[in-house]
Amino acid sequence: MEAARDYAPPERAQLLCRVCGEPGRSLFSKRGYRFAACDACGCRFVADDVPGLVYDEGYFDGNSFGGYPAYLRDRELIVENFARRVRWLAPHARGRRLLDVGAAYGLLLEAARDHGFEATGLEPASACVAWARRELGVAMVEATVEDAAIEPGSFDVVTLMDVIEHLVDPSVALRNIRRWLRPDGLLVIETGDFEALLARVCGRGWYYYDPPQHLTYFSRASLTSFLECHGFTAPCAVGHLGRSVSLRNFAHQLGRSLGGGLLGNACRGLAASRLGTVRFDVPDRGNVVAVAARVAPEA
Repeated sequence: MEAARDYAPPERAQLLCRVCGEPGRSLFSKRGYRFAACDACGCRFVADDVPGLVYDEGYFDGNSFGGYPAYLRDRELIVENFARRVRWLAPHARGRRLLDVGAAYGLLLEAARDHGFEATGLEPASACVAWARRELGVAMVEATVEDAAIEPGSFDVVTLMDVIEHLVDPSVALRNIRRWLRPDGLLVIETGDFEALLARVCGRGWYYYDPPQHLTYFSRASLTSFLECHGFTAPCAVGHLGRSVSLRNFAHQLGRSLGGGLLGNACRGLAASRLGTVRFDVPDRGNVVAVAARVAPEA
């Protein structure tokens, strides 16, 4: 993602929604990118073209413009967070074959396996795929959600945890996922909610408004509409599951939001310090939402 640091996006003639393709209306600019709202589908989106982002090892170890400061060093708490999500979705699953899209190093697969799922990861970063296969012994498909060759009806559950906001064209992903799921299969999406309290208070400073890595934004209502338009039912479950975070990750993300200057540099210094290992719990209510929806019956 290094090319993203100095990228100057060319402006589109129109603000075309990434979800439904309809024209949007301008909201604000951030880091040189224009943000827009779509009155047709209710989503928000980055309207400008973005550089070809590469989600590689650098994205997970702090050597990238975006991403995490030290993903694997936070392995224990990340697995705990994923285990909380697996416990939440498990009662709604009608089968144990699970695909995690954007699996990174496969830590959700580790949690899912411990809860009796036959779990597979879909991940384009070859180093992450190799690590997950070697260290966890889990099944991994090295591909993007747009390009993966997966047999129809292969899975009972598909998870998209903090992934959908990264996608250039989320509609392509949902069309593929619906095909990969069995009839009445379960899709679980977790993402930011721009109508939630934190987003409203922070405005354009909300950390989910994070171009060029985050491109599409949903409210609970627009996410429901998006699912229904792509062959899924209204959510059968909605959760605000909370999570544990390390101070290093929190300070790293805050530093990115603040940019340069004294406060931003102080946050980055804190993330790199010994205090970075301190962990604490944060609620997701008022910020992030998880929804589970089934494949709708064919008309």
